[in-house]
Amino acid sequence: MKKISRRSFVASAGMLAAALPLGASAFNFVPSKGKGYHFMLLGDIHYDKLYHHDMDYVKMRYPNDISQIINYSLVTEQYLPTLMEVVRKKGRVNKSDFYIQLGDFVEGLCGSKELAELQTTEFIEYIKDQKLRRPFFVVKGNHDITGEGAREVYDETVLPWQSKELKQELQHSCASFVYKNSRFIFFDCYNADQSLEWLKEDLKSMKEEKLFFSVHMPLVPFNARSTWHVYSKPSDQAKRQELLELLGKYNAFVLCGHLHKTNVLKRTTDSGSIVQVCLGSVMNPKQTEVRDHLRGISSYNESLVELEPRFHPESLNERKRILNAEKPFIKFFEYADFCGYSEMEVTDQGDVNFTIYHNSNDQPWKTFNLASL
Repeated sequence: MKKISRRSFVASAGMLAAALPLGASAFNFVPSKGKGYHFMLLGDIHYDKLYHHDMDYVKMRYPNDISQIINYSLVTEQYLPTLMEVVRKKGRVNKSDFYIQLGDFVEGLCGSKELAELQTTEFIEYIKDQKLRRPFFVVKGNHDITGEGAREVYDETVLPWQSKELKQELQHSCASFVYKNSRFIFFDCYNADQSLEWLKEDLKSMKEEKLFFSVHMPLVPFNARSTWHVYSKPSDQAKRQELLELLGKYNAFVLCGHLHKTNVLKRTTDSGSIVQVCLGSVMNPKQTEVRDHLRGISSYNESLVELEPRFHPESLNERKRILNAEKPFIKFFEYADFCGYSEMEVTDQGDVNFTIYHNSNDQPWKTFNLASL
């Protein structure tokens, strides 16, 4: 059988393992014909049920998150099934090659290792019950590792699951695989220093035309919460610049979540440019309309902090400073306040079509050709 894909995995930071050449059995199905391919993309889900939590623990450690837990449990029960049904149908109609979820697939904050394991294993079984018939990849999010025992559960439960999906034996939460003529990176931004060293080694063998970089937190800030991005501390700016330049060298497509907003932007670096897309997939039954739709690079400025006027007023000036510092590098910007899902199509001609859907609608909100940016 002709080899049409391969995987590469680094067993430890700074050590690049030999790439594993794999045939069609890598994904347990016959890959699509031609150079093009298609995959479905989901943002934060926050899978949750009230019995996943020791509420006394939550009241003591995370009292401000009680209402969030109640809301996400409701969303999981009433709205997530509708979302997954339409995503599954879109995936089958478009013959998707795989699915990527960009972190915070569970709510976390459970209160014990046993409850964290219950929540995580229930989510994994929930995905298996969808019968997607394609691999389902996840990125590590902050909620996935928050709470007593959550980090251990991630290593003991999520990594073995993802090892089966990727057909790699994962020892940590960074991974890469090559599909057709694209390389896909899953980056653990909660061990960012080790992950950066791993990434530099992995990309030494980069020969593919396209690079898709999946990470939970954005690399480029784009809304009121402009301190919520990878390497946001002033002391980390050298590492942030190194990461941006490294990805700019390959004109990477960055896929992220975390902020529960929709965004497409282009940022330049000295070595090239990156295109970043962000989405969330927590359905909000009260939000039936798209809000705060902003278009054009003139919209990228310090006034973005006004989108959430009550968010951490003590950091207002710092957030404005960050946005003003980024502004000269932004060459495309579109933003909207809504959650949903998306699909990505890489065509035989090399276009990268990013189609976004509002909530669980089956008609697109908008399509971008990311390659043209």
